Amino acid sequence: MKSIFTGTYDELKQKLSSINGEWDENQANKKVLRLNGGVMNWFSSTGTIQFQGKDEPKEKLKDLVLSCLDPNHQQQIAHEPIELVEIDDAEGAPEDSIPYSERVGRAYLIGAFENSEIVIGLVSAVGTETTRVVTPLKDRLSHFGYAAIEIKVSSLLKTNGTTSNEYERIKSLMEAGDKRRKDTKLNSILAYAAAKLISDNRDETKPKRAYIINSLKHPDEVEALRKIYGQGFYLFGVHADKKRRLHYLTNDKNLTDPQAIELTDIDEDEKVKHGQRTRDTFHLADFYINFGKNDDQVKNTIQRFLELIFAHPYKNPTFDEFAMFMAFSSSVRSGDLSRQVGAVIARNDQILSTGANETPKQGGGLYWANVDDASGKVIDEQDGKDYTRNEDSNKVEQQEILSEIMRGVKKVSGLTNDQTSEIEIVLNHSRIRDLTEFGRVVHAEMEAILSCSRAGISTIDGTLYCTTFPCHNCAKHIIAAGIQRVVYVEPYPKSKALEFHSDSIELRTKLETDEKDESNHVIFEPFTGVGARRFLDFFSMNLGAGIKLTRKGKDGKTVDWTKGTANVRVALLPESYREIESDAAEIFQQSLFA
Repeated sequence: MKSIFTGTYDELKQKLSSINGEWDENQANKKVLRLNGGVMNWFSSTGTIQFQGKDEPKEKLKDLVLSCLDPNHQQQIAHEPIELVEIDDAEGAPEDSIPYSERVGRAYLIGAFENSEIVIGLVSAVGTETTRVVTPLKDRLSHFGYAAIEIKVSSLLKTNGTTSNEYERIKSLMEAGDKRRKDTKLNSILAYAAAKLISDNRDETKPKRAYIINSLKHPDEVEALRKIYGQGFYLFGVHADKKRRLHYLTNDKNLTDPQAIELTDIDEDEKVKHGQRTRDTFHLADFYINFGKNDDQVKNTIQRFLELIFAHPYKNPTFDEFAMFMAFSSSVRSGDLSRQVGAVIARNDQILSTGANETPKQGGGLYWANVDDASGKVIDEQDGKDYTRNEDSNKVEQQEILSEIMRGVKKVSGLTNDQTSEIEIVLNHSRIRDLTEFGRVVHAEMEAILSCSRAGISTIDGTLYCTTFPCHNCAKHIIAAGIQRVVYVEPYPKSKALEFHSDSIELRTKLETDEKDESNHVIFEPFTGVGARRFLDFFSMNLGAGIKLTRKGKDGKTVDWTKGTANVRVALLPESYREIESDAAEIFQQSLFA
């Protein structure tokens, strides 16, 4: 039985003024009274009163409090606005009256929290058959006891009526999404729409719930969902090559070739401020799935990802996953002003070299930040990295080229000011802005190759792992270096590698490649597996977020892991850090009287 006091805190203090105890008012939703080892907690939101401590001081304080509030020990005090009632610890009791040992925060802190919700987002280019992922994902989640709901963001978009024309339907949804982002001035607005749908569809009667958001089209949407759901949000990047997507749109959705090409180009990166940026969203994924020869490959990939989410202790990284993690680790050493790119060269499952996009240093290699022996400060050499020069030389040269052209244009007689301005606008949107040869940095792929060269290591038949699809300049050196295979994460549409070197490069996925297939091309393939962002969360026994992995018992035998009893490794908690902080404080306070 628990008591409830429905008055104000000041009224409570007045009622208990005869008790010579110590009040703790540091917590917004809870006030604490301590006396000789007894503890009274009063939760202002529900009025619940709880008593803690060793039996004798706890009971003494309880008698004093109840006597002050109700000298006759009645459930209600007549003619008073203050109410003291007793309720059973039954289902439906106020949240703060839930037994202390069963509260979420405490369960989480002592490692007993179960049934965490799961939020999964899908990012894929238009024309990707996402049903090939959603259907098996729901099925596999059910094996863990989870009921999965598909959240379709498009259901909240207002379009120009219904249409049986698939091209018009898809384009109308794209335009509606652009309009919503533009009108609200929030590129993350559709993530908030997804959150609303999750809230509206939450079925509290089902203890294990998962939500699949289909689909995300902007990096800001991913950022927003990670702010809302933290580590409990997982982004699945679903890759289907452009040829496959165009075939699906034309053959299955009955679009014409020009219509299919138009939609795929818009989807990749609209040239408007509030447009879709699927390409930039894709590389933010936690897991990467590629469509292979059959659906079994997709299902098995999904199964492994879920086993990692549910803390399977015996799932280890593939070499591709490890090498790509190393490539991303290499990228963070870059001080480039535009982007960080990393690369790794390996052969026979052994790392040979690493590279990052950074400015070269005399004597070989790239600039590193160094520790000054005298002061202990970490410093960069002056005029070394681009930021120490306060400019990106490539952008400066681009602008100088444009300015030079415009100076020549203005000398042409007969042009009006308006015509000159129009020419300048055209030039500013031209491919001059895509030029890269004036940059001071060595590209990551080039540095990985040069690193092998400096060490006298052959790159013949090696595999290059890079965080971004190589540019055409790097591609020719990759071919010349004898690299056999290139694995990348982020697409780079500006690259002309496939066009310039179609005689030497072939783009295909690993799942489409037969192990016995001996190609006379350098194979470029998108990465499949666990992304670098969550690598430690899923593969480290104790360095990642979430619960620690245990692989053996005290007897030295391996521990069992089953789907039916497995818990999510990185829990999504329905409480704020302040509520958990309060639970931690109570655990400590209880320990004083243990």
